[in-house]
Amino acid sequence: MYYAEPSYLATMGFDSESISLRPVAPGDEEFLFAVYASSRGDDLESLGWNSAQIREFLESQYEAHRRVLQSEYRRAEDQIILVNGAAAGRLLVERRDHEIRGVDVSLLPEFRNQGIGALLLVQLKTEATRAQKPLRIQVIRFSPAIGLLERLGFVRTSETGTHYQMEWRPKV
Repeated sequence: MYYAEPSYLATMGFDSESISLRPVAPGDEEFLFAVYASSRGDDLESLGWNSAQIREFLESQYEAHRRVLQSEYRRAEDQIILVNGAAAGRLLVERRDHEIRGVDVSLLPEFRNQGIGALLLVQLKTEATRAQKPLRIQVIRFSPAIGLLERLGFVRTSETGTHYQMEWRPKV
């Protein structure tokens, strides 16, 4: 179960007790694909692609994404975010000697903008503060989560053509 400061929770309008995590299991692949696809693909319709073409493209992208996660984040803790027991998203975090890396913090659309992602990020910030390590996240450039990350004190440290690297550092 994740907890944040009571003053922060009071502004979010939901009970943090309703949020829990469980390890990703072998039967979760279709759900993980749905989470992945829900944050991508909207722009593909503007290319004139039909739903079958979009799904095929997203499946190939997801497979490549999955391979990168397996090769680059072997020690990551991969969890399903549950809200009142319902699968709502994914939290993938790798704790390294020099940083805490938020590899994937994603929610299905119906669970976004309710403070759930903010609550999880505040918890990771608390963990980073205790460990005196930076919390780093890579986010796709057009993600609406950028505003949330900036409100939570993350700053952009670098960028590529498709992503921003963002970081939050605990006060020393």
